Amino acid sequence: MAKYLINRVDLGKRTVGYEVYISETKEIMGYTEKQIKDMLRSQERVYGFTLDAGGSLQLDEKGFHTCNIMVKTGINGLRPLVLSSSAVYMIYVLVGVHKGKETVYEVVNSRFARTNISESRLKALLEFGGICGGAYLDGKGKIAICEGVEVTEESV
Repeated sequence: MAKYLINRVDLGKRTVGYEVYISETKEIMGYTEKQIKDMLRSQERVYGFTLDAGGSLQLDEKGFHTCNIMVKTGINGLRPLVLSSSAVYMIYVLVGVHKGKETVYEVVNSRFARTNISESRLKALLEFGGICGGAYLDGKGKIAICEGVEVTEESV
């Protein structure tokens, strides 16, 4: 069962928790920072997070390439954690790759929609910063899949 970071949830200026996609049940669960730290300390992976040397929760920029996430600030308020020059209003996390006649990539977005996209669309999202974890462009401009993304040899 894989768990993937989707959003951070803030109440005012205080972080109250995180929304995490669970691949086995295909649902979004809310967890507090303490719950996620406890999972990571017990060697349970929550892709998108890592603990630093001091035990603080950090985005996993090296292992899962989590570069940015959306922050939920109200009923319908989402904003990027890292403000950038790109016009990103929704961020996707790659959670699955289905290889068959043609490769299809399964993503979950910051508003919890699950969808399948083509390789060309994934590459376009990566180029303008719309993918916050699970894949990255290597030095040659090819898509690289991170550890934790479920890869199956079947078409969708």
